[in-house]
Amino acid sequence: MLYFLDFKFDIQQGLLFKNQSNVPLTPTQCKLLTLLIESKDKVLSKEDILDHVWQDRVVSEQVVFQNISQLRALISDEAIKTFPKRGYQWQLELSTPPVGDTPSDEHPLKNTGRASLPLILALISFATVSLCALFWYWPSSNITASHSVPQKAQSVLLVPISPRFEGHLSSETQALNNTLSTNYLAPSNTSSAQAIFNSPYIEYKKLVPSSDKLILSGFVYQQRIEDEQVFLLEYRLQGHLRHWQGYLYGSTVNDLKAQLKRKIDSLVQSDYFYLQIDSFTTSELAMLNNQDPNDLDVLKHLIERLLSEYNHNVASARIEQMISLSEQQNHPIYMAYAQWLKARLFIALNQFQLAQQHLEQASNLMDQADFNALNSEISKSLADVAAHHKDFPTIQKHLYKSASQARLANRPVQEIRAYTLLSINAFKLKREKEKYDYLFQAKTLLADHQLDGSHYMLIFYHFALFEQTVEEKQRFYLKVLEQPVTPENYWVFFSVSEQLANLYLGQDQSEQALALTSNITEPARKHFLLAKIYHRLEQPELAKQHARTSFNTARMQHIDWVGLDMALKLLELGAELQDETDAMIYRHYIQNTARPRWQRVNREKLSKLGVINPYEQNKKKI
Repeated sequence: MLYFLDFKFDIQQGLLFKNQSNVPLTPTQCKLLTLLIESKDKVLSKEDILDHVWQDRVVSEQVVFQNISQLRALISDEAIKTFPKRGYQWQLELSTPPVGDTPSDEHPLKNTGRASLPLILALISFATVSLCALFWYWPSSNITASHSVPQKAQSVLLVPISPRFEGHLSSETQALNNTLSTNYLAPSNTSSAQAIFNSPYIEYKKLVPSSDKLILSGFVYQQRIEDEQVFLLEYRLQGHLRHWQGYLYGSTVNDLKAQLKRKIDSLVQSDYFYLQIDSFTTSELAMLNNQDPNDLDVLKHLIERLLSEYNHNVASARIEQMISLSEQQNHPIYMAYAQWLKARLFIALNQFQLAQQHLEQASNLMDQADFNALNSEISKSLADVAAHHKDFPTIQKHLYKSASQARLANRPVQEIRAYTLLSINAFKLKREKEKYDYLFQAKTLLADHQLDGSHYMLIFYHFALFEQTVEEKQRFYLKVLEQPVTPENYWVFFSVSEQLANLYLGQDQSEQALALTSNITEPARKHFLLAKIYHRLEQPELAKQHARTSFNTARMQHIDWVGLDMALKLLELGAELQDETDAMIYRHYIQNTARPRWQRVNREKLSKLGVINPYEQNKKKI
């Protein structure tokens, strides 16, 4: 066990702890951290790191920088120093365990008295490399030797793939499941492909006792492409932190199985499912794309990450690549998907007329691909364009179509979402009757399909928004907080926690407001809410302390909306306390991070604090 700052690193098992709490490391981060610590007396070049960490995997030098950045975000910016044109070196002082703080098997090394740290590291180097490899490949305890399952696949559990239509393709689907079962084991509990697609996170938690495995499932369709009958596999890999969804065409069941196995082998060898911070997955996707530039599944996920990061220039280039590649491969679904992505790019750029053209093209292509599940989502995007023009009849037309397409695809969650969006748009356009009618329709569908409570969270949230009295709002907010929290609905959970805290503070119930923060486990958001509560309680020093913690955490984790709100809060608190410490840092962060919409929403505060909007007429810098 090695100590640095408030961390300890079990180098033999590849486990990192901070203040007794485990800090999750991906296999790559484990190897890289071990290498840096073991080689702390030398500067490691990018080539050294690539050879030791990635070995025979074909990756670009950029992944070294990205993984170094990830370790700095997890530990400290000062942990690893960059030497321009030379490489990287570990900087933090290391110490061996204090007496009484290690397992007994570490005592012989500790008690020699003559062993220096380099010698200790040399002695355990071989064991460390071996154990880090075992961390990646060692089978789970519930897998017996009687199963001849490849080691890499033991992190994947198979929930039987289903035919799209009951009684159709039954023998072909059974053959696919039989051949896949030679590579992937079944979970101990039962589930179905439909349940996985309806409630992926809830089913995952039910099926997987720990977070080191993935669930695989999907649907098989039969389609015709240029007069040839082919099979389509819509597959989903669900992990603890994120999922992966793709679409494969094959002339035979064995062809589908071979394609799927290649995909899964590539994904489980990457860090995609294990990275704690979403923004870090962009570099991992870029690496996967570099390994196989013709993989449309990877390209789709990479483009969606770039769009979420507002990296519009690179996203645009990748979309053109996807359009060309999908045509070359004659992949109907991705031909339509690429046009949909291009439309979403234009929506982000407020180019709604161009977005409309590409959405119509995407919808026509998806009609030809005969795939209602994705066409339902394209119809929702057409409704978004109509919402920009405040054209409620057209919004209704597209969302009715979206609901119908979702029903044909047997996707109840998408159908319910269409009615929820109808309610939201009616609310925005002050249509009092419709906003309730559509929300009750969504709630009725939830009950009809017997979906789990996590899907009710958004419904109760909007009932709360519609209510006029504090008592009724509070009642629905509390109903929201009673529902299961998933990655998909976490934003609702957090938004309700913030709004309920405001209600409590308005009733002088500060203890109840503060109690809400105990259920928020994500540090940036937890301190974000504490900063706002203490500011309302007129305790600016305490508010500033939490705001600074939230701001710094959000910056490291690339949670821009939290970082921006906290930068603005810190400027407000600085003005109140007449303390300009770090004010330039907060202004600089806003200048380099804020999007026009955020600036428009906060224009009054920015003006009051003397922060000039760079999009304003005089074009001055913030």
